[in-house]
Amino acid sequence: MKKILFPTDYSETANNAFKYALQLADYRDAELYVLHVYDPPVISGGISPHLVENVLKKTSFEKLEQLHANSPALIEMRKELNLEHVEVLFKVKEGLLIPEILHAIEENEIDFLVMGTDGASSSFQKKLLGSNTVNTISRVDIPVMSIPREAHFKQLENIIFTSRFELEEESTLDDIIKGAEANNAHVKVVHVKSKGCTSCEEVYNKWKEKYKDAPVSFHLFNAENIEKTLLDFIEHEKVDTVATIKRNKSFIENILSKSITQHLAKHLKVPFFVYKSKK
Repeated sequence: MKKILFPTDYSETANNAFKYALQLADYRDAELYVLHVYDPPVISGGISPHLVENVLKKTSFEKLEQLHANSPALIEMRKELNLEHVEVLFKVKEGLLIPEILHAIEENEIDFLVMGTDGASSSFQKKLLGSNTVNTISRVDIPVMSIPREAHFKQLENIIFTSRFELEEESTLDDIIKGAEANNAHVKVVHVKSKGCTSCEEVYNKWKEKYKDAPVSFHLFNAENIEKTLLDFIEHEKVDTVATIKRNKSFIENILSKSITQHLAKHLKVPFFVYKSKK
């Protein structure tokens, strides 16, 4: 059985992302691990060991109370979405968020990570995905789904996959199509052809034949400005999710430039699914 990790601070943003985590767990037939990480209390020097122990116990008790207070809301969400059959396991850890996420991924052999992002920072990179999400994506080897605060939950209908039309992407495309079929959704694979791409049309034609009976269409463009062309395409399509592949010089890194800030601002309302490159 697949396993999905969902870190939460029980905020409105996180609760909204929980809906997507449930949906993903449903069509993946996966267990959903809900992880709440809290910072250890800061204790000044000179305090007696007995008092330190009391502070730690009090903090732990308060966090457990918070867990019990908030978990019913998430359980109720399962009922509202008719997803009560999805198995949900709650975990509370003391420590730093990203290290605890990495530890949970390794310890529980997690297959997917879902994170809510609030986009509250003035930094544009943080606005796009959230600082914790950007840092986490760069350090994990599993697919990461980032859910912006502004995302309005709905059933998947249209997924855009930003592709290089490389054969190494087939397993990722197969995975995306599988998810689309489970949700009666459609996948639009888009690539902006650059001068250095000699095999794009060959792969394009191969995939059109291979996936002719699948809910997928292929879109190949010739343009100088790759990122802007992709974003213009996304803007004019009714998109529910954007999927991409993390590479050494990935789409994510390219689109984090200030030159296209205005274009990106329009796309912060849809989930962003980042896969690891197979190369």
